[in-house]
Amino acid sequence: MDTITLFLSLPADLEVWLILGYVVVVLGGARFSELLARLHFERARRYAESGFEYDADADHYQCPEGERLTLHLVEQESRLAVYRAPASSCNDCPRKASCTPHGEGRHLYRPLATWAETDIGRFHRRLSLLMIGIGLIFSLLALIRWLGQPGTGLLLVALMLSLVSMRRDLRAAWAGLEDNIYTAK
Repeated sequence: MDTITLFLSLPADLEVWLILGYVVVVLGGARFSELLARLHFERARRYAESGFEYDADADHYQCPEGERLTLHLVEQESRLAVYRAPASSCNDCPRKASCTPHGEGRHLYRPLATWAETDIGRFHRRLSLLMIGIGLIFSLLALIRWLGQPGTGLLLVALMLSLVSMRRDLRAAWAGLEDNIYTAK
């Protein structure tokens, strides 16, 4: 069998198909879990700000009743900006029961960090790297095991996809690490 036919032929061995399927599922699962975490992060942020409008130019929020929530403090360690409405306004508000449970006025927390800079973002990045690393190892082992047999081309494609995904995630993780080093100084 010539080299081109070898690389373009489909695998005859069921184990090769199972490995290829596993690699595809692992790579897809890594991307899917990261996407779900990103969507959840954005949904939680939108839910916390529900009904409130943020004015970026003036750096304040406006509540549905027209009250202003001004910047109260910035928590550098957790990278959060805390906005607060005056307690006197909230205590007299008809929406108080559904808006704020305490007597200190409504608080809103605006993340200053991007999703990738949060703890959950870093966790999912690492999880993706782990999953992609597993896909890479399986692709490499399968390629070594079935080298020279039909399906070698598909195994090479799986290995290349794993390497490209690993490079992308390592690059993003490294950029995030460099950003944290520079902002800590």
